Amino acid sequence: MSATTKTTDTTPTDTTAAETPATETTAGATAAGATAAGATAEAMEATEATDAATEAPADASGLGTAITTAYSDALASVYDDIYPGTDEIAEYLTTIAEPGASVLELGVGTGRVALPLVEHGFRVHGVETSEGMLAKLAEKDPQGRVTPVLGDLVQLDLGRTFDVVLAPFNVMCCAMTIDEQIAMMHAIARNTAPDGRVVIETFDPSDYHVQRKADITTRPAGTRGVVIESLEVLPASQNMLLNSTLFLDGEAPKSSSTVMRYLWPSELDLLAAIARLELVGRYAGWQEQPFDGGDSRKMCVSVFRPLA
Repeated sequence: MSATTKTTDTTPTDTTAAETPATETTAGATAAGATAAGATAEAMEATEATDAATEAPADASGLGTAITTAYSDALASVYDDIYPGTDEIAEYLTTIAEPGASVLELGVGTGRVALPLVEHGFRVHGVETSEGMLAKLAEKDPQGRVTPVLGDLVQLDLGRTFDVVLAPFNVMCCAMTIDEQIAMMHAIARNTAPDGRVVIETFDPSDYHVQRKADITTRPAGTRGVVIESLEVLPASQNMLLNSTLFLDGEAPKSSSTVMRYLWPSELDLLAAIARLELVGRYAGWQEQPFDGGDSRKMCVSVFRPLA
């Protein structure tokens, strides 16, 4: 997510990539914008159920994708300990989509949202840039109920559409520049059925926008250790630099960094309009609580539909 940060692991690592049962690969392009122009793009590989690998174009990843991937890989082993699964998103989707509807989740991670969606009867594809995250999903979903897709969120095109495209837990903010966010919104619209819905969850940036000092937070990593996070904000560019250090029993500390670009609700609406999507609902949570803004303790759930 940031042009100036990279993931650093203070312990020796296994250079063998985790094999995942991904069955589709996105054809992406390097994200537009001067920030991404200097990035070295890397090919991404998805492993078929038959173990036959398909290589994506060499320019499939933008810089934001590369940094997000490295950060996700670093935390994949403890992600479920830090952020447990939730049913509330699946329960909400049952109110806007029919049983058996197709759902495309961006940033599927370890399946904390996707697996409850399957249990509620949805047919789910989950896109992820991190092989480490998809390996954890495969461990939790040995039956392959979720169709995993290894690919770039910014230029996603699966050649089909879905009844619901879901971008939960600040996935839109993982695009670190305006250009990448515009491209991601176009990708979302491209993969949404004409009568479908787009559901995007972001945080309210009000408190962060006026933050002037680094904020330090300690989170438990299950019973094995802790994660110490340092968050710094650059209001002019709306970027947030997150440095995380993982301390696990019996292991050397492991540090990683990433950058997000926060979005104001009105800005999200503008991005949607550019991609020919219109707002049909906005809430301060998955129980459709009224959203009034100004409180960063609340999430912002926005629902869009394609314009005819």
